[in-house]
Amino acid sequence: MQVETEHTTDEIRRLRACINDLVSLLALPAIWTGHEPSQIGRTLLDALVGMLRLDFAYLRLLDSVGGAPIEIVQVAQRRNFNAQPEEIGRLLNPCLTGQPSTSSLLVPNPVGEGKVSIAQRCLGLQDELGVLVAGSTRADFPTETERLQLDVAANQAVMGLQEARRSNEQRRVAEELDRRVAQRTRELMEREAKIRRLVDANITGIVIWDIEGRILEANEAFLHMVQYDRKDLLSGRMCWTDLTPPEWRGTEERSVAELRAYGVFQPIEKEFFRKDGTRVPVMAGGALFEEGGNEGVAFVMDITERKRAEEERERLRQALADLAHITRVTTMGELTASLAHEIKQPMAAAVTDARTCLRWLGRDEPELGEAREAAARVVKDVTRASDIISRIGLLFKKGASQRELLDVNEIIQEMIVLLRNEASRYSISIRSELASDLPKVIADRVQLQQVLMNLMLNGIEAMKDLSPAGELMIRSRRENGQAVISVSDTGVGLPPERAHQIFDPFFTTKPEGTGMGLTISRSIVESHDGRLWATPNPERGATLHFTLPTAAANVIPN
Repeated sequence: MQVETEHTTDEIRRLRACINDLVSLLALPAIWTGHEPSQIGRTLLDALVGMLRLDFAYLRLLDSVGGAPIEIVQVAQRRNFNAQPEEIGRLLNPCLTGQPSTSSLLVPNPVGEGKVSIAQRCLGLQDELGVLVAGSTRADFPTETERLQLDVAANQAVMGLQEARRSNEQRRVAEELDRRVAQRTRELMEREAKIRRLVDANITGIVIWDIEGRILEANEAFLHMVQYDRKDLLSGRMCWTDLTPPEWRGTEERSVAELRAYGVFQPIEKEFFRKDGTRVPVMAGGALFEEGGNEGVAFVMDITERKRAEEERERLRQALADLAHITRVTTMGELTASLAHEIKQPMAAAVTDARTCLRWLGRDEPELGEAREAAARVVKDVTRASDIISRIGLLFKKGASQRELLDVNEIIQEMIVLLRNEASRYSISIRSELASDLPKVIADRVQLQQVLMNLMLNGIEAMKDLSPAGELMIRSRRENGQAVISVSDTGVGLPPERAHQIFDPFFTTKPEGTGMGLTISRSIVESHDGRLWATPNPERGATLHFTLPTAAANVIPN
């Protein structure tokens, strides 16, 4: 009877201890709140080693993002053990592969000598959290009660570890969000600082406005441009629309429509009224801050200097055109005798043919056929004289440049007719080799005639005092989408050591020369997107070349 009583008492004591252990295990998740998985693992192993009188407990926690696992080992206090958790893990690996066993296994003791019974529990439905291993040298390990405690401990560990993972993920997401917010904030601050430096640098005018035209903010560069001060700006009375002259309102309305449609308006040239009523030419472009918004920013550049430069270039262009006209008139004056002879020939022939016609008609029996032929020759001779006079008249003409499709070979032939008698005065022959497939060019007829006349007269001038008589050769060819015209002479050639100066203004080798002929010619050619240059001939003389883009490589300007 006494033995049964003692057995019952021991059983009650074991049950009470088991219940206390289970209560302690059930309380672990509350203790683990806010802890890291490694802290949870150590607390769990400490509890199991004490509760189950284990020789060791091992825990392997898997990383949720595929990183290296965390390995933890706890041994009984009576053991002097210095092995690393990773080493214990390698020794236990053969037992942890494959399907986990619910019964105990007898394996070599990884923390001591002999054999040890181990019980393992997977953490998570798919072992996604890790594995728990408990080991003891006791022969009866694990008992039914110890199996129950291990199951409860594993379940509580799963709950704690899952909560820790969720907390870590939330913390990671929060930290990543904070990092991105901080990074974005820094970027915005840096961008704002850059914009502020740009505004304060006053390199260009910057205006913040609303779409109704009110100017909300502006930098000093803009205020200086329109001669207002910051008090005027702060008064709220400055309006984009009030600064715009009436004739520019249409342009401004189109820009506002462009803003409403696309959120930006492309740079435009316009004018602003200054405070004193004068005007300043500007180039302005801008954009809304937000699509469909009401406020935006505009960049405004004062283009007064550019306009002045354009006006100066126009004055220079007009001066050059006037000088070219004077040069043409002067040259034509020098050619008066030759041109008079050129006109006199067809006129004399016309008079002769007219008399012949009268004789045929004055007979008793008029020869109408012969008279008709003589009259036709009169018409031909007069037409030829009229053409010559018309060409000369064009060279005297003063007016704006008018570009059109021209046959370069036809212009060359015209100039040969005009200058043949001048060349004949010095026994100089003129020959031409003109490409039959030369495309038309877009050029000003009078300017092209002037270039050819300058180059041909220069060639004649270089040969007029030579003996034997020289030869002037004019060639045309097609090359790389351009018409190439060259004028060659057999004269004195380019001035030694000064050939590079022949296109400089006022440089001349002729006592009566102005030194502007080649300068004007180069200016005309370059204004047509061509090039003019000179080369020495192999034997004697020089060749001047110039190029003009053909119609296929160009377009007729409006």
